[in-house]
Amino acid sequence: MASSSSKIIKLELTALGSRPRSCPPEAQGAWNYLVGAHASVSGLFDTLHVLRLKSAEGSDPRGRLSHDQTDQLRAALVFSSSGLDACLRRLLRDALPVLVNGNNDAEGKFKAFVNEQLNGTKAPKHIRSALIDRGPRSRLIESYVDALTGSSLQQVSDLRKVRDALGIAPADIPNAVIEKLGPFFAARNEVAHELDLVEPSGRGTTTRRGRKMADVRDQCDEVLLQVREFVRHSAKLIRQC
Repeated sequence: MASSSSKIIKLELTALGSRPRSCPPEAQGAWNYLVGAHASVSGLFDTLHVLRLKSAEGSDPRGRLSHDQTDQLRAALVFSSSGLDACLRRLLRDALPVLVNGNNDAEGKFKAFVNEQLNGTKAPKHIRSALIDRGPRSRLIESYVDALTGSSLQQVSDLRKVRDALGIAPADIPNAVIEKLGPFFAARNEVAHELDLVEPSGRGTTTRRGRKMADVRDQCDEVLLQVREFVRHSAKLIRQC
């Protein structure tokens, strides 16, 4: 007869694989953040597995997770979210100055941003052109980066903005793929902003949402792999510059 521990499945993330080919320094920092986030989430899954092994001694391991065990899943969601935020912020700060000056799509988004900031001003057309055309515009690029990273990147729309700003073609990272991360962001916000608490509809104590291991594993995996694609495509565009 199989032991209780043999019935316990360990959660594992998909391996990130090797870093982007000839990874430019402007993408290396973001890649390092991604590797660190992947390792942290994997560590939480390792801890969950140890907790389940200990609790399964002499009992059926197929029961509901304890509060401590479910907290490991909640932490994995938050760590994955923090990894996404840190990676993409670093990518924007390191890569945008190069891409704005060397990629037509990225430059177009930058010019649209500056023109939007100038709307309502009396600056004549030649002054606008002097500000946004090739030349000493590093301070404007810094403002552009600050505008993109001023708040947490925790929505599907935020990821679309980052993709477009970096000049990544929608064909390479489609909207439909980004929108699949919606359930992850919803779960992350329930944990980070509400502690996963659920107000009862009638009498009784406040309870916490349950989390399914397979769902959390898939959500964390999807978001980390998607960040990997942001880094890979950005690295390719930087090399082309």
